[in-house]
Amino acid sequence: MIEITEKADKTIIRLEPNRSASWHETRVAILALSGFMLLIGTGWLIAGVWMIMPFVFLDIMVFSYFFYRVCEATYQQQIIVVEKDRVCLRSGIHRLGRTKTFSRPCYLISHKRKSRGHLKAFSLTDDTEIQAVGYFLNEDDLKNLRDGLIHSGCIELDSQWWVPEKKSSFY
Repeated sequence: MIEITEKADKTIIRLEPNRSASWHETRVAILALSGFMLLIGTGWLIAGVWMIMPFVFLDIMVFSYFFYRVCEATYQQQIIVVEKDRVCLRSGIHRLGRTKTFSRPCYLISHKRKSRGHLKAFSLTDDTEIQAVGYFLNEDDLKNLRDGLIHSGCIELDSQWWVPEKKSSFY
């Protein structure tokens, strides 16, 4: 999700990944699936197959861990503040970290796709630093990010400007 706020002296661009479930909904899913697996494990325990219980607990721990990690990753965010003389970037998951400041002119580097299935990647840079932005966004949000940064005064550059584009030819 991308949210662009334009003010008189600056533009604020807030980036967040699209979230299909909140932390509360994720916890409910974990508890429901854990209860179902424990029910099945208890049935096998009553049937006399007691060796299944450690694997049930291992299964619950592994999928709970991955559910948590995926849900946590959907709470990361980046805030880009484009001002007249600088561009500031802050990012983090629960709290925003330190501010990375780029002096003007600030460039938006467009990285080529590695294959057809990959999305383009973008980085902000000045003459001294470079930082990836929007790596967790979907394709539509990446287009909006690019348009918003170019509209705010960032200069777009191609990371491999010396490589000629391949023209499709049909033989």
